[in-house]
This record gives sequence, structure tokens and C-alpha cells, in this order.
Amino acid sequence: MNEKQYHKFLSFKYFEYIIGLCLTLFIAALVFVVLAFVSKSEQQKGLEQNFNLVRLSQELRLSSDQLTMMARAYAATSNPKFKQFFEQILSIRSGESPRPKHLNRVYWDMLMVLDGSPPFPSGEPKSLLDLLKKNGASEQELTALTRAYEQSESLVLLENQAFDLVRQGKNQEALTILYSEAYLQSKVRIMSHINEFLSIREQKLDEFIAYSTMKLNVYYFAAVVCFLSLLCVLIFFYNARSRIRKNIISFLNSEVKNQTNELVSKNNALCAAVSDLERVQARLVNAEKSATLMRLIPGLAHEINTPVGIAVTASSSQLLALEEVKACVNENKLAKTSLLESIESIENCANLVGNSASRISNIMTKLKVITQYGFDEKAQMLVLADEIRDCVEDADNKGMDVELDIDVDEHIQIEAPRFLLHLPLAILIENSFNHAFEHPSTQYKLHIQASLTNQELTIRVCDNGCGIPDAIKGNLFDTLVVGNRDATVTELGLCLAHEIISQYFCGTLEYESHSEGGVCFAITMPLDGFRQSAAKENGE
Repeated sequence: MNEKQYHKFLSFKYFEYIIGLCLTLFIAALVFVVLAFVSKSEQQKGLEQNFNLVRLSQELRLSSDQLTMMARAYAATSNPKFKQFFEQILSIRSGESPRPKHLNRVYWDMLMVLDGSPPFPSGEPKSLLDLLKKNGASEQELTALTRAYEQSESLVLLENQAFDLVRQGKNQEALTILYSEAYLQSKVRIMSHINEFLSIREQKLDEFIAYSTMKLNVYYFAAVVCFLSLLCVLIFFYNARSRIRKNIISFLNSEVKNQTNELVSKNNALCAAVSDLERVQARLVNAEKSATLMRLIPGLAHEINTPVGIAVTASSSQLLALEEVKACVNENKLAKTSLLESIESIENCANLVGNSASRISNIMTKLKVITQYGFDEKAQMLVLADEIRDCVEDADNKGMDVELDIDVDEHIQIEAPRFLLHLPLAILIENSFNHAFEHPSTQYKLHIQASLTNQELTIRVCDNGCGIPDAIKGNLFDTLVVGNRDATVTELGLCLAHEIISQYFCGTLEYESHSEGGVCFAITMPLDGFRQSAAKENGE
């Protein structure tokens, strides 16, 4: 497939028409299903209407028979309750009295016995003719039932004549009227009109059922045709889509192969570029280490030179003292007092040599930390408040009475090697003890505070000491300008703390004036600064 054919297939123009046809068939099928349900509901309502009309026609027939039964019972027994039932039946049928519920069931037979009670409660008054109209009786049906109703009402005239004879005590004559041919003929006319209604109703019911069934079948058939057509279109769509997909996959495979070859060549070039970048990065790291060492060399030279000079002088003094002792021994002039003085002098010189060697060893340890050679302590989770308290306890306060205030959240934890975290903190704390507190009349105060905001840790070490002279503020963290704040003394001090915070914790060490006098050193670094520094060192 060439690129022109590929774009032609990708357009899928005719698929839009297929999707439109599918939607149309689906909507049409749903419409026909809905119409079928509506038609079914209408058919159900029609059957229910037919049942109600037939029930009401039977109620008219039943009321006529019940009137006859009550009239004959009254004529035979002269019991006034039968005449009362007779009048109540007429009143209920005409809608003048409340209509009992379920009147089509057995009702009056329950009242004819002694102390009989109605089996159903009464509802609202409704005439029989109004109920027929309300249930949708046609004009022809309503005419037939109206004639039956009117004929039943005319029959009441004969029954009233019989009632008059009963009141006169002529019960036999009353029964004769109620069983006369004229009475029976009237009953026949009533039933004929009811039969006429039933015949009309049966015909209409047959026509309704035939029409509704036909309509329902048409809707069902149309819905099935739409669903089958939809299924055929979907099958066609699936097959066409499968064929086009195969062609597209073939085209894409070729494109992927071409792009893969191109990516391989670019990846090779990228790998070469990455290798060059790693070499450059390694050179930059070495250059940074070299720059750090170059900044430290003058201070280191001065730091090492002082204890070395002391050690050399002390050693020379030891040799001279030993030579004097040796000369006295050779001349047999060695007195006890002279020997003790020589031993004390040699002992003092030995202490000076030992202290100088210890100081040189401490400087070399710090040098290893700065250059990252010889430092292999593992990082661990440390509670910052505990580590600060340890640094304060380990610091040499020179016997000073210092008011100490440590304001550090006990929940702050930092991941770092303990020695590496202690070193800059100890330098800042001892810096206050060694250089800040020089006025005995002042109440010395040292405030250490730490806070954590958005994973950034800030540690402040503040004192109320003598402050920093303006002459050395610009180069406070240089190797040669750290020491006594009134006279610059060469030592690593703040320079070492600055390099550790910057190199190992990706942070900064700054100073600011303190509100109570003195100075405040602020360490700002990420909480995971040591991990970030290790990641940079490993090239991650």
C-alpha cells in the first residue's frame, strides 16, 4: 500500500455513512419496540374497557332481576324490608344513593336474612348510565343499554301497582301482576336490549383485537427487521474494518521498521554524546574538587605548619634536655633536682609533640571529608533535636555559664551520616564558645532553632556575643579569615562547615545580624539534601 492509498483508507469516509446507517437502524428498532409496547398497553386498556362495559351491562341485567325478586318477595310476604331493598336498588342504579363497592358480586342475598349486613362498604353515588359513558361505551351501545334501562324503569310501574295491591291486602292479585304475561314481556324486552349490547360489544371486541394484534405484529416485525439489518451492517463493518486494519498494520510495520532503523542510528549517536557528556561531567567534578582543594590549601598549609613548628621546637628542646642529662651523667654531676627538672621539661615537650600530632591528625580527617577520600560512613535516619543536643554536650564551653535555648521540633528527621551532620553543627556551636563570648559581664546566650517548610530545613545558631568585625564580613568563609573575631586567626573553621553544607547537603551557610547583638548563622538545605548530593556524585 503506498502513502496515497494509506491516507485514503485513513479517511474512512464511507465508514461515516455506515455508522449513520447503524444509528438510524438502531433508533428505528427502538422506536418500533416502543410502539409495540404502547400498542400492547392500548390493547390491554381496550380489553379492560370491554370487561368493564360487559360487567356494567350485567349489572343492569342483575339489577332488573333483583328488582323483580324484591317485588315478588314483598308481594308474597308483605315484609316491608323487601320494598325497602327495592327502592334502594332503584336509588343506587340512578345515582341518588351511595354505590356499594363490588356491586357485581353477591350483595343483596346477604341482606335478605334476619339482621343481615352488607358485605362491602359503600362509595360515592354514581349512576349506571354515567358509568357506561365514562367507560367509553359507543353511541350504539349506549342506545341499546339506555333502552334496556328505560324499559326496566317502565317495568317499575307494574311493580308499583303490585305494591299498591299489597298495601290493600290483595297479595294474590299483586303476585298475579308480577307473574303476568305483560310483566314477562317487559322483562324480555329488557333482556333483548342487553343482548343487543352484548352482540355489539362482541363485534367491536373482535375488531379491536384483530386490529391491535395486526398492529402489534407489524411493530414487532419491523423491529426484528431493523435489528437483523443492523446486525448485517455491523458484520459488514467488522469485515471491512478488519481488512483495512490489516493493510494499515502492514503499512505501520514498514513505517516502524524504517523509524526503528532511524532511531537506532540516532540512539548510537546519542550514546556517543552521552559518553562524551559523562567524560565532561567527570572532568567538571574533578575540577570542582581541585578548586575546593585550591581554596583550602593556604589554610591547610597554615594549619599544619603551626603544630609542625611546635612539634619541631618541642623535639629540639627534648634533645637539648637529653644532651644536658647525658653530659651530667658523663661528668658525674647529675643531681636529683636537676634530673627532675630535665624529666619535667622532656615530659612537657612530649605532651606538646603529642598534642601537635593529634591536631595534625584532626586536620587530615577534615581534609578527607572535604575531598571525599576516606569517608565511607553510611547514612541513617537521625532525629535532629537529639543530634543537636549531642553536639552541645560534646562542645568545649570552656567552663562558661551559657544560657542555652534549643527550639527544635522533635519530629524532624534527616537522613545523613552522623559524623557528617555533627561536624558543621559542632563548628558553629564551638565558634560561639571560642570567639563570641568575651565580655564576662554579659549573660551569655546561645539559641539554636530549626524549622521545616515544604521539605526545606532551616537551622539557625545564634549568640549574643561580640559580633563580626566589618573588615572580615566579606570573606568570612575563606580559609584564612576564620577565627577570633577581633584578630583573624587562620584555621579551617567556618570554611569547612560551608564546604560540607554545600558539597554534601546541597545547601547554603549564611550569617546575619542577631537582634540581641552577636551573630546568627543560618543553614538552609533540602531535607533529602544528602541523597541529592549522592545522586549527583553517582551521575544519576
